[in-house]
Amino acid sequence: MRTAAALLALLAVPAGAAELRVYTGAPLALALPVGQERRVEIEGARDIRVGLPGALRGQLEVESAGAHVWFHARRALPPTRLYLAGGGRLFALEVRADEAAPARPLRIRAEESESPAAAAPAPGYVALARYAVQALYAPGHRPAQVPGIRSRPVADRPLALFRCRAAAPAACGDATETRALAAWEARPYFVTALEVRNRLERALELDPRDIRGDFAAAAIVHPRLAAAGDPRDATAVVLISALPFAEAEP
Repeated sequence: MRTAAALLALLAVPAGAAELRVYTGAPLALALPVGQERRVEIEGARDIRVGLPGALRGQLEVESAGAHVWFHARRALPPTRLYLAGGGRLFALEVRADEAAPARPLRIRAEESESPAAAAPAPGYVALARYAVQALYAPGHRPAQVPGIRSRPVADRPLALFRCRAAAPAACGDATETRALAAWEARPYFVTALEVRNRLERALELDPRDIRGDFAAAAIVHPRLAAAGDPRDATAVVLISALPFAEAEP
């Protein structure tokens, strides 16, 4: 009888059936087999963006199509955090790779709210940009309300925000100095406010199309910068992304 029950159990679960896990907000552990692909699916997603840390580039191959992502680890990897954005949500994964890890597909389902009516709609780009600008330029006043928004830390390091282009003068390289001022999270988006300062002895026009990185929207408060030393030689840039700034920038 035990043998028959075990056989029925095997027949009931196909060998290639995906493991189902519910995402509650805490990072999900994802073990990857070395030298084999493992497929991850996010239920309800039409496309998925992957925030791959620089430490994993060249060691972990990632391909995405529709609601699926394929991971292929070249070698054993220690636990490393990465993010998937899809279906209007952000999913944190703690990825590691070793020889004994399973290759079974994984399906991720977002935890549903207790009451559908209680779920607030995702904030729009305009509302997020307005919030950031008001927080920077009117700190004494309460910014426009954005449900669920919260501050995030920013890294104090030089940033190469603009790509070089044929049109002159370009804003790349030493032409500008960029630093992050503040950052916020309002699921499923991340908002980063930066200061861009002109270092040239002539006026400079900023073009949002020249901004490097994987950003859903960009807003430049004053696109034309006066020459260095003028009171109007700096402006603020607001960037909105589906991934944290450190993962969205190239």
